[in-house]
Amino acid sequence: MFQPYQFSIGGWCLVSEGSDPFGEPTRDLPVEVGLEGCAEAGIKFVSFHDRDLWDDDASEKKIEQKVEETLDLVKQYDLSVYNFTTNLFSNTCFRSGALSSPFPQVREAAIVKACRSMDVAALMGAKNMIFWGGREGSDGAYEQDTGLGLKRYIEGIKICVDYALEKGYDYIVTIETKVYEPRLLASYAGTGSSASSAIRKFFPDPKYNGRILINPEYPQHVAMLGLDPVFELGQLLEEDMLAPFIHFGGQIPARMDCDLPPGVGSSLTADFMICNLLHERNWDGIIEFDCRPMRTTTAAEGMKLFLKHSVGYWKMLEKKVNIYDNDPIISKIKAELTQTESAELKSVMSAVHKGTGVVKAVQALTKSFTSFEAISEINTDAIEAHIYRVLQILTGTYEEGASIFEGTRWSA
Repeated sequence: MFQPYQFSIGGWCLVSEGSDPFGEPTRDLPVEVGLEGCAEAGIKFVSFHDRDLWDDDASEKKIEQKVEETLDLVKQYDLSVYNFTTNLFSNTCFRSGALSSPFPQVREAAIVKACRSMDVAALMGAKNMIFWGGREGSDGAYEQDTGLGLKRYIEGIKICVDYALEKGYDYIVTIETKVYEPRLLASYAGTGSSASSAIRKFFPDPKYNGRILINPEYPQHVAMLGLDPVFELGQLLEEDMLAPFIHFGGQIPARMDCDLPPGVGSSLTADFMICNLLHERNWDGIIEFDCRPMRTTTAAEGMKLFLKHSVGYWKMLEKKVNIYDNDPIISKIKAELTQTESAELKSVMSAVHKGTGVVKAVQALTKSFTSFEAISEINTDAIEAHIYRVLQILTGTYEEGASIFEGTRWSA
């Protein structure tokens, strides 16, 4: 049965002031406006940075007071805290990096701040604790061995994971990946695939299975490189490395991180395929919006409109997925794209999974093989037919558009 996803949003998005490197803030809305807008839009959860709520040098008493006040506030709007994250990028002490800094004194400060946030995440009842390495990288000075920088970053996170495990906290720790910005050259473990590799390297003990995962931000942190997020998502799902949430927003391809409202500047096809793949894989998670209104939005009604649009856009994608799943033309096309493997190919794959018998299985496959000329005659037109039908579904022209398939083997 098709199950729509629930929604969360970063609290930092609700108090975004609309400033940019070249302009001053354009709005000053209290967080209550955003929280009220969340309730109206159907968003059930909200997340916070530590620095959203208190100064970095705040006392333990002040932090406990703010935690209590924040929980009371979100409860007033029938919301719950979903994620918590430590900000290791805004304070000037982290200008050289945080957990990865070449200066040990900075790494010490990052560990103290991050472990304090591990405690707060538990107090908040957060389901996940996020690490986004905004300063974990270089601006182009190549100031340290890049392999050592990666090691320091991931082992810094491991310190925090072990701290949480020893204290009995049951939330998941996630790495949010981004290749660059604010660091100008590159960030460590900046893609889903590189972070996945680092987790396998530095967290080999089975006790970490499912406790350290990757939360991508789609499409922003991939499309800003001009790449397609659907391919990274497929890998994370296949490797069981995807966190129980993704960050979602809008992005103009090949630009700095835009964090635009969902769908603005983005590929509708890629957004649809993200939604479709999550549902196809029966992923059990939450969509957390990590984006903000445009700088031109200044009033409360604009903030609330942004929140309703964000929810509405994702729900639109889910409606399209439902149409796709039940479309007879798509069904016939996909039947060609998901054909049953031959007994010989199944034997090869079985041998690979067992770790033995591969030579014998490949020899049997070779014996049954006809010719490359014969394989060249296989009809692969279903691939192009698939994207035509997807575009018809996305543009709402699938009823009249069915006519172009009349007389073909995919006719409804």
